[in-house]
Parts: sequence; structure tokens; C-alpha cells
Amino acid sequence: MEKISKFLKKLSEENGFDYFSYEKTGEIWVSGYMNGTKFDLVVKPVKKHQVKVIFETPDERRVALFLNKIDAYRKIKKIMSLSEAKNSSEQVQTV
Repeated sequence: MEKISKFLKKLSEENGFDYFSYEKTGEIWVSGYMNGTKFDLVVKPVKKHQVKVIFETPDERRVALFLNKIDAYRKIKKIMSLSEAKNSSEQVQTV
């Protein structure tokens, strides 16, 4: 969870997203605007190695349970990198 936490904290600082971590349970919340749409990302440790990831926008809610932290980290990285790619392509088109 430490690797996921560091990645999301860095990403939040770079993009101006709100970041909150609840140390007692290990939950992490990230929210902000991506492609002009509000999103919420919640990462919760479920058991020793399992991680629950919730990605929510006003239109949809995606929930995934990962059996290990590495798979969860890869998926979170993919979700957030796809959103950044969309943001950069939109900026190029508007210029």
C-alpha cells in the first residue's frame, strides 16, 4: 500500500487533486476533475494482501477487488495515465 500511496500522493500534487489518507484503516481517497468530469478514487485494504479499488464518476461506478497490491497498483496507474493522456490530447486539440 505504501507504493500506491506514494504514487497517488505525487499524482495529486502534480494535478491539483484532493488527497486524503486515513492511517488507521489504510484507506486512501483521491478526488478532483479529470476531462472536465468530477471523479473519486478510493483504495481500501480488505485483508492482508487484498485491495479494493473504487473509481466513481457521476455517470458510473467501477469496483474491483484485487488479490494482491501489485495488481491494484498497476490498474490504478493505468486508470490515471489514461486520464492524463486524454487531458493532454484535449489540450493539444484546443490550441
